[in-house]
Amino acid sequence: MKRIGLSPAVLVTFALLALLVFVSGGCGSSGNPVITSPIMFNYVPTTGPSPSVTTALGAASTGNVAEIEIHVTDVLDVLGAGFTIDFDPTTVSFVDFDVAGSHLSSDGATIQPFAQLTGTGQITVGVTRLGASGIDFNGRQLLIVIRFRRVTPNGTSMVMFGNNDLLDSMAPPQPIPGVQWFGGEFQVN
Repeated sequence: MKRIGLSPAVLVTFALLALLVFVSGGCGSSGNPVITSPIMFNYVPTTGPSPSVTTALGAASTGNVAEIEIHVTDVLDVLGAGFTIDFDPTTVSFVDFDVAGSHLSSDGATIQPFAQLTGTGQITVGVTRLGASGIDFNGRQLLIVIRFRRVTPNGTSMVMFGNNDLLDSMAPPQPIPGVQWFGGEFQVN
């Protein structure tokens, strides 16, 4: 039996080809493909006239996680807010929330926030100032940040507000009339 000698360059080439076949799922393999392209996770906010509550893509959004900033524009005497956010759970999932930088605490007031998944594709959100009077949202100011993670390689999901109220500092707090709420849409691809 004759032994065939292969040069080191040929051996390296064979090793790289074998690795490529293994990583790509093999010849005709039914395994999951390796995704090498970056994930695009966009959020297109809907805007409207004031007084309003609107959404925007947060600066700390990444390829897999989108921060949705919720802003209040031109609303006076705000003590707190309560609302639901509806979304498509086959496209995105709720991760967490953050109130750092919320205008509700910009004067040093303590705020009590919560955001939790209360149904399939629904988050209940509340944030209020504790032991303080209402605060004016002159211009566009941050209320709260909600983070979502993509759960699909591509798709869309509307982000819609429901059961929404901004509350004033009356005793007891009353819904502030005339505020329009505008959501947006996730675009995952």
